[in-house]
Amino acid sequence: MIRRLVNGILDRQEWADGVGELLQKIYLAVLRPVPPVKDLLHGTWLGHALHPVVTDLPVGAFSAALFLDLIDQVDGANWATLLGFVGMLAAAATGIADYTGTDGKTRRYATIHSLLMFFSTIFYLASVLVRFEIVAGTNDHAMIAAIVGYVLLVIGAYIGGEVVFGQGYMVDRHAWRGGGGKWSALEPASFPEDAPAKARAGAQSIVVVKRGDTVYALHDTCAHAGCSLAEHGKLVGDKIECQCHGSRFDLRTGRVARGPATFDQPAYEVRRGDAGIEVRRAPHG
Repeated sequence: MIRRLVNGILDRQEWADGVGELLQKIYLAVLRPVPPVKDLLHGTWLGHALHPVVTDLPVGAFSAALFLDLIDQVDGANWATLLGFVGMLAAAATGIADYTGTDGKTRRYATIHSLLMFFSTIFYLASVLVRFEIVAGTNDHAMIAAIVGYVLLVIGAYIGGEVVFGQGYMVDRHAWRGGGGKWSALEPASFPEDAPAKARAGAQSIVVVKRGDTVYALHDTCAHAGCSLAEHGKLVGDKIECQCHGSRFDLRTGRVARGPATFDQPAYEVRRGDAGIEVRRAPHG
């Protein structure tokens, strides 16, 4: 019931679409020219999104700071708040990278999430400045700012959880897709040269790239956001790029070569059989 109520409110926030589009353009202008930095922040090297790993630090530190404030352990609360604030900056950097790959309803929710986290960070900054006597104020002022920041943090975290668990953003699109050991004939049996083409192998949709006598086959659904690689894919050397958000996968192995994807693309072994070209899911694809 709470989820329906909150989502109903979020669905009506049309103003967030324009704000989100503007923010995304700014972030892409900064991150797109430096793919290694963008991939680092996405967590492509880690094998899943880095953002949820980093967010544990500020959430844990701020929770500890709140408790320490309540039992009047001022020094401990001060240092925990500072640690949490530094963690918020790291979480913001990774969150901005992931934000560049959102669109539609997901971007609307992510925009509201990011704005709540921004204002939470501002309140915690004020708390830090007072705690360490950089600006004038009392311990009560620092606590009030921290409590407001914590409330915003909790609300923002809930919405962030909805983006991931409710809308499936930054999850592996192939997590429940079985490997299978059977060979299946590709339909159709012939494909254009050196261009992504869509095919079927039993119940699976496949993107096929034919280069001379060699045929490469990956699952057609992009592991990042579900776009069709056959319809939105572009060949870049020995990789295929999903032009929805820029993820690249190795044609031979399906491994992520560039984010925002963090999960590999299922790859298929290829052979020529009596029924034409046949494929089966590679053991580690």
